This record gives sequence, C-alpha cells and structure tokens, in this order.
Amino acid sequence: MKNLKQKYRALKFGRIVRPLASLLGVLALLAWVSGCKKFVTVDQLNDKLLSTQVFNSEATANNAIAGIYTSANQTFTSNSLGYLAGLSADEVVRYNSVGDNFYNNNLLPTDPLPWDGIYKIIYQCNDAIEGLAKSSLTDTKRNPLLGEAKFMRALCNFYLVNLYGDVPLIISTDVNASAKAPRTNVAVVYSQIISDLLDAQTQLSTVNSYAGGERIRANQWVVKAMLARVYLYQKDWVNALKYADDVIKSNAFVLSQTADVFKKNSSETILQLAINSAQFIYEAISYLPSSGVPGTVCTNSLIGAFEIGDQRKSIWTKTFLYSGTTYNYPYKYTTSSVNPPEYYMLFRLAEQYLIRAEAKAMQNDFEAAINDVNLLRQKHGGLNTPLGIPANQQAAMQVIMHERRVELFTEEAHRWFDLKRTGTVDAVMSVEKPGKWKGTAALWPIPLSDILKNNNLKQNPGYPQ
Repeated sequence: MKNLKQKYRALKFGRIVRPLASLLGVLALLAWVSGCKKFVTVDQLNDKLLSTQVFNSEATANNAIAGIYTSANQTFTSNSLGYLAGLSADEVVRYNSVGDNFYNNNLLPTDPLPWDGIYKIIYQCNDAIEGLAKSSLTDTKRNPLLGEAKFMRALCNFYLVNLYGDVPLIISTDVNASAKAPRTNVAVVYSQIISDLLDAQTQLSTVNSYAGGERIRANQWVVKAMLARVYLYQKDWVNALKYADDVIKSNAFVLSQTADVFKKNSSETILQLAINSAQFIYEAISYLPSSGVPGTVCTNSLIGAFEIGDQRKSIWTKTFLYSGTTYNYPYKYTTSSVNPPEYYMLFRLAEQYLIRAEAKAMQNDFEAAINDVNLLRQKHGGLNTPLGIPANQQAAMQVIMHERRVELFTEEAHRWFDLKRTGTVDAVMSVEKPGKWKGTAALWPIPLSDILKNNNLKQNPGYPQ
C-alpha cells in the first residue's frame, strides 16, 4: 500500500496533463488504490485535479462508472449476498450446519459481512457524482453516467437498510465526516434512495449506449424496476403499481422459458452483473455438489412449497443422492466453472409481475392480482390450472408470498427481506428453526472493526455492544 501511494503521488504531480492513454493508467491505479480502502479508514486522496481530469473525458469517466459495476460484482457475487441471506432465512442449509452462524442466526460482529464492500461502492458512486458535477462534459454525455452512479448508490443503500436497519448515510467523499458518521434512521435513508432514483430516471434513457447491447448497465427501465421495488417496501401501493406497470407494458422484456431465465441477456433480464470468460459465479460453487458430501441444500420447507408438477422445482433445483438420502440443491446457476452461460441476476421481469400483483391486492383488486400470479405459475411453473380469486387481502397476500417464495428463491435476499417487511419473520423462523431463532437476528450485526473506529456507530440490539 505504501508503494502504491508513492506511485500515486508521482502520477499526481508529474503526469496529470498527459494524453488520454496516461489518464487510463491513472484511473486504473486509482481504482487499485481505492480497492485497499475501507469505509471508515479511507485515506483522503486530496487529488481534485486528477478527479477533474478523469471526469472531463468521456472515456475515462465511463471507465470510472464501469469500475462501480466491477466492485458490485465482487461484493454481491463474491460475497454471495443471496446465499448468505438464504441461510439466514428458510431457504437453504449447509449439509453440516454445526457452527454455521448464518444458518443458526447466531452471527457475531466479527463474522465476514457485506458491509465494507457496499460502502466501497458508495464511495465510488460519490466520487463519480462529485466529479461529474464539476465535469466539462456536455449534459448529453454527463447525465447518463451521473444517473448510473445515483442508481448504484441507491441500490447499495437499499441493501444496507434491509440488512442492518439504521445505517450511516454517506453522500460525499469527505472521509473525515464519514469516519465519524452516526447511524441514520431508515426512513431518511429511504428518502435519499428515492431521491437518487428519481434523479436517475430523468438522467438515463431507455437504452444504455455503454452496455454494448447487453443488459449489464443501468438504464431508465432498470431505475423504474427498482423504484417499483422500493415503493413496494415502503407500502406506497400506488407508485409500486405505477412503476411495475411501466416496466411490464414497455414491451422491452418478455418472460423467458424457465430454463433460460438466468442466461446472459435473457429476454426476461432487466439487469444482470456481467461475468467475464475467466470468472465463475460464486453462488454456483456454494450450491453445486462436486463429490462426496453436498455443500448447501434447499430446506425441506422450500421444497415442500412447490406444487406437484411445478417445473421450477425440476428445472431450478436438482437432486443429489448421498448415503441413501436425496437432497435438492439450487440450480438457477448451472455450472461452477469459468465462463458460465449465465450472468448474475439483479432485476428481472417476473419480480415486476409480483410487485404489481401485491400492489393490486393491497388496493383490493384481487382479480387483477391473481391474474399476474397465474401468468407466472403457467409460464415458469407449467401449472395450467389457474388459482381462484382471493376473498380478501389476507388470502391474496398468502398466495402472492407463496409465489414469491417459489419464484425468487435464493435470489438477492428476496425471501429474507419479504419475511421482515411483511412482519412474519418471527412466526416463520421460530417454526423453521425452533430453539435457534430470536427476534434480534432479523438485523445483522454492524462489524466490530468499524464500531471500534467510530464511537458514533452503535451496535444492533442482541449483539455484543
């Protein structure tokens, strides 16, 4: 790290005004240095001139935004957020769960948690937002990049509040302030999330010209899909319905065949994180058995939730016979080898149908709500017998939550968040994990290393203070 800083200073004073090729090298080094930083221990780079040069060039500004997606890939896939949340919830269990703090809902503040990685992404977003605000780029070139940075910051804050509750809200690169930032109320963080997304919606178009025809960078439809999700979590049924309806009726996305949903740039994909030819999907390594003892398998309650004949069970899970017992394991990602046929899914059309169904149900439009559910059951589940119209909100929500469970299992913490936002986490988890579950486990602990560095950062209840 010391050598990196020495190299960085040399670049700072001697090479800033060199041509674009030099700037590309500077950006790569800057990204490398920033990779060594943590949320509360970031060194103040004090290089406003370098930042200005980076964001005055469309090429290097785009590279900076691309670097945000690279960090998101590392944080959301390498740390397997969906996998860890699936263990915390009632979706998957390690074959030998003894000592598994996530499955046993007995996390410690010293356990590896997706906290620093998420705040690193937020720092990159803040740097881009500040740099682009001062950039000499035209609005036509600046605004789409600014919209992507605001979308990614909103996405990170969404995961933080749903994993940890109140969290520090960091919206600048002032590391002296962030190092001592207290936790901010969830409602205030959500206000910032919505503000960022509404800005991004106006700054992005429906096609991202930097995505090379793939569905791996944010555009206006991605932002609307996230707004639908956020408004659903906020119980703003009118806006949740509005934005989900916009995405569904855009005709930009079509429900894929069940076996094709997670493939690269599938017709159903709204946003995926790209995996290059030398990478593999970490969650596939967690789930797919190699030999001997299976690693992680579906819980009995998840497998029992599938109706007879639901092809999502036969296509999105596979069986493994070990010592005379048959186990099911998730198979949405089909290989643990490099260059997989899938990308890592963040947003897809099926979720928008489920958001629309829930928003309709909560506004007492039960027939329209069940029509959306039946569409997914038929298209992805191969279940051709439609469900009847629910009699009331409670019955409708039972149907929709069941459909969310079998459709979105092990994807980006959907089930874990659903249990919490609907107020059913204690009832469900006390049955799923009797003797292990305690209500304070609904929020993960703040990492001890950050609390020790910041006296204003208080621990969640139920964990060592």
